[in-house]
Amino acid sequence: MTDDLLVTMEIPPDIAFARLLTAAAETLAARKGFGQRESLRFQLTVEEFFLCLVGLAEGDKPLRVVFTGKRHVLRLAFAFTATSLALGALNVTAGIAACADGEPSHDLGLLLAGKAADRFHLDHKGEKSFFLEAEVDRAYAPAPAVRVPAGLHGPYTVRPCLDPAQLAHGAALALAVYPVWHCPQSFRTPGKFADRVEDGQIACVAAYDAAGQLAGLLPWSPCSERALFFSGPFVFVPPDEAGAVAGLLVDGFIGAVGRGKYEIVLSFRATSDVPAEAFESLGCLDLYRDGACCPEPVLFRHLREDAGMAVWSRPALVDFLRDTYDRLAMPREILPVEASKGRERRASLLGCTLDRNRDLGELRPFLDGEDMADNLAAHVCALRDKGIVNILYYMDLSRPWEAALADDLLRAGFTPNVVLPHGGRGDLVVWQHGKSH
Repeated sequence: MTDDLLVTMEIPPDIAFARLLTAAAETLAARKGFGQRESLRFQLTVEEFFLCLVGLAEGDKPLRVVFTGKRHVLRLAFAFTATSLALGALNVTAGIAACADGEPSHDLGLLLAGKAADRFHLDHKGEKSFFLEAEVDRAYAPAPAVRVPAGLHGPYTVRPCLDPAQLAHGAALALAVYPVWHCPQSFRTPGKFADRVEDGQIACVAAYDAAGQLAGLLPWSPCSERALFFSGPFVFVPPDEAGAVAGLLVDGFIGAVGRGKYEIVLSFRATSDVPAEAFESLGCLDLYRDGACCPEPVLFRHLREDAGMAVWSRPALVDFLRDTYDRLAMPREILPVEASKGRERRASLLGCTLDRNRDLGELRPFLDGEDMADNLAAHVCALRDKGIVNILYYMDLSRPWEAALADDLLRAGFTPNVVLPHGGRGDLVVWQHGKSH
């Protein structure tokens, strides 16, 4: 069971109530044992987002605010209505423009909020309804140096792993043995991985040898309401036994999730130990490491029959989708969507996550705008300037406005590579930007 702390309020859009929210944020951080630095960042995130939304929310309707305190993260969520939402200052590229010529900008609050939070997400729920979520992480120690266990011997067994010490040790072992691309980011701070399992955000099965020593690990987590994303399997036994232990871990994983609500499992972090017969291929990502292209397979397995769905597409993407769905024998009705015209706002908003260890930048669209093509180009330039070679963009085909951005993506140098069935609210297309020269 998790021990989350939850605080829910409905707050009038009035700056006089800002102190009430920051006091709640401070109390939540203290009760969950977060350090002063994380607490101050969370308070700043709460205050700046609230002050900005006061000016953007519609009329006098209250803002619904939900605070969640978990072992590993403090989370803020606002539900609100707005007729015209302008959040361009939240783009990671907005820093210089927001404070040009040394003069404070009216967007400075959003800029501060975006920098204070470790991540944020915006969901357009309806015509005027929005859901904004921001998180501040607990600080964790980096993974310690570990040695692969010697003397492991069968018979091997697999069962769910819930012990925090074993979870943290398994994450550190995997990080020491496997290429960084295959390891979830939380493996680099094993305490965070263990806390996320205890918080219920990640599940995993572990393999044990005859003496009860940890011999392998396979973690997974939801990537949508219908799909799970897994990493591994990570095995710590001698090479001649690795295949058998990997098979046990995959069987344990499928057995644990096969009767649940999920319809499919996906991964582009499957290790070379994954049994070849256990999964099918969705295609490959062309990842660049050390100056060379290394195709990374994207794997999947149905947990139940795919009943089909409708997806939206621009003409430029139709052939790619038809070829993909025909190859995978997945029934889809491809509906045409018009190109974006007369966009209702000037500034678009892109979510951007950066993983330097995996040399990876990931982009997601949050709000369309007249400057979307320029915004895409600016994000690519910003990531390239940071030395990031691999840049992915995720498009949800269940949202017509997202599908309509295909022409902008092509002009910005992106190419559709892989479809992740049920990877979002609908199918996700993973686009990849061409390698820089």
